[in-house]
Amino acid sequence: MSRNRIIAIAAILVVLAGIFAASKIRSTRKPVKSAEQIQKEVGLPVDTSVVQVGSIEDTVPVTGTITALDTATLSPKIMGKVVYVTAREGDFVRKGQVLVQIDPTDAQAALRQAQAGLEAAQARLSQARTTASVTDVQSNATIQQAKAALVAAEANLQKIRKGARSQERMIAENQVSTAKANLNNAQANLKRYKQLFAQGAVAQAQLDVYQTQYDVALAQYNSAKENLSLVEEGARREDVRAAETQVTQAKEALRSAKANAGQTLIRREDIKNAQAGVSQAEAQIAVAEEQVRNTSIRSSIDGYVSKRMTEPGQTATVGVPLMEVVNVKTVYLQADVSETVLAKVRPGQSVGVSVDAYPKETFMGKIQKIYPTASTATRNFSVRVSIPNPGSKLKPGMFGRGSIVTSTDTNVVLIPQDAIGEREGKTVVFTLQGNTAKMHTIAKGLTNSQFVEAVPPSDISAGDVVITAGHEGLEDGAKVDAQGQK
Repeated sequence: MSRNRIIAIAAILVVLAGIFAASKIRSTRKPVKSAEQIQKEVGLPVDTSVVQVGSIEDTVPVTGTITALDTATLSPKIMGKVVYVTAREGDFVRKGQVLVQIDPTDAQAALRQAQAGLEAAQARLSQARTTASVTDVQSNATIQQAKAALVAAEANLQKIRKGARSQERMIAENQVSTAKANLNNAQANLKRYKQLFAQGAVAQAQLDVYQTQYDVALAQYNSAKENLSLVEEGARREDVRAAETQVTQAKEALRSAKANAGQTLIRREDIKNAQAGVSQAEAQIAVAEEQVRNTSIRSSIDGYVSKRMTEPGQTATVGVPLMEVVNVKTVYLQADVSETVLAKVRPGQSVGVSVDAYPKETFMGKIQKIYPTASTATRNFSVRVSIPNPGSKLKPGMFGRGSIVTSTDTNVVLIPQDAIGEREGKTVVFTLQGNTAKMHTIAKGLTNSQFVEAVPPSDISAGDVVITAGHEGLEDGAKVDAQGQK
């Protein structure tokens, strides 16, 4: 027998031995149990948790945008070329700080022109007051002189009628001397004012006053001479008539002097017109000064520059924004609340706000305002939630999620949310009784993402172990295998 044949026979024997051993082992192995068989023996696997007593808050979830209450959009009130810009995005600026400067050349020129107009108006007012004062003094003097002349003429008439005495002759002579002196003075004044009038230095009204004074002085002088003649010649019929004529002339002179006093009223109107001119010039200066101030665009709040929309050399246009400043310390959450829960929301309620930038932090705020109208598209009402932001972590534009705390119950039975089930429209909870499950029907109170309040009366109390996972297919009294507590 060859060597190869022997090897082949040995290999066949090894294979046959292996087949025999395998069949022997398979014939002695126990049959594997099914999942249903195991569950019947040890129970359904479930997770459990312990019922607690504590406080629970009723919350309304909201979402919205973080917005700054103090946001200043800076726009120019005048058109002009931008000379320089002092801040960029992210820079902190103070209230009143100049951020954009517009070329002030034209505005400053307009201011200088307005100032010159005021000086001219003030000069016209001063001249009007001086003229009025002079006219008033001259009118009063003329009236007083006319009154004195009338008194003298009447006295002279009475004297002539009574006849002259030596003392009267002396008086008459003195009156002639006085009248002559007054006439000379009036003539000199008239001559001077005629020259001033010819030069355009005085008005016609002032020349008329001095002409009247001269006429009165001349009449007085003539009257004094006539009176002296009467004294010397004695009372004659023609003397009496002359004296009567003098009285008539004196009365006419007084009437004329009083008529000329109307110039005072005209001068007062001139003063009023001049004062109106000064007021108008002052108003024009105020407008020009405001235009100069408008060339400097200042921040109206403390805050950070969020947008810079202009550069030096560009033309600023009225009403077109140049820069935006926000005060991040005044941020709030602009959130929407459904009309279905609006009755539960009111100002002053606490709100926990979270943002994606700080996932582990909750920023506490309060509802400040509830807007009075709803959006016609969503039927939601907007609420403003004020949020302290001392570290300036919250930035305008961030997306925020909030929970409005509408009410709080304390010292109540709290069941984990995972333990709550529904059977035939009722809320049910399974508790662990040894290795079996017991079903309880409860009435729910306040709920949140973690717990449900069991409203009394309830047969569940603190310390009970409730099934939180695996209760979906349980029945009352079912056998369970508690895997562990959460």
